[in-house]
Amino acid sequence: MRVKYKITEELQEEVKSLLKQTRNSVVKERLIAISLYVVNHMAMKDIAVTLGRNSDTIGRWIARYFEDGIDGIQDNRGGDHKSFLTNIEKEELKQIIVNTYPIIYKGWDGKIIVDLIKNRYGVTYTRAGVYALLKSLGITHKIATKVDPKKSEEKIATWKEDIKKN
Repeated sequence: MRVKYKITEELQEEVKSLLKQTRNSVVKERLIAISLYVVNHMAMKDIAVTLGRNSDTIGRWIARYFEDGIDGIQDNRGGDHKSFLTNIEKEELKQIIVNTYPIIYKGWDGKIIVDLIKNRYGVTYTRAGVYALLKSLGITHKIATKVDPKKSEEKIATWKEDIKKN
C-alpha cells in the first residue's frame, strides 16, 4: 500500500533550510532525496536512479523523515564500538605494556599484544583492533633508541662520570 504524504509550503521551506545547514554528508544525501521528493515532486524510483540508491532505501529515508523529522534520518551507523575488555582489564593491560618488557622479544608490537590479550583475557583482537585500543588508552608507538638495553643505567652513569673526570 502506498503512503500519501501531505506536502505543505512550510515543509518545503523546512527541507530547503535543513539542506543548507547540514554538514554531515550522510544526512545531506538523505535530505537531498527528501528535497527531490518534497520540493521537486520526483517519484521515489526516479530519486533512487538519480542518487544511485535502491528505491526501498529512498522510501525508508522519506518515511523516517515524515515520522521523526531530522532526527529520523541522522547518521547512526557504526554505534559506539564497545571494547571487548572491561575498564579494569584495559587499565591492567596498559600497566603491563607501559611498565614491562617482553622477555624474549625486542619490544611490544601488535602481534605480541594480540597474543597477550588472547592468553590473559581470552579475547581475540586483530592487530588493527589492538592499535585502536592502544590509542584509546593513550599509548603511542615508541621509536627505538640507540641505547643498548643490556647496559645498566648504573654503568652508563659511571662511564659518564669517568669522561667528566678525564
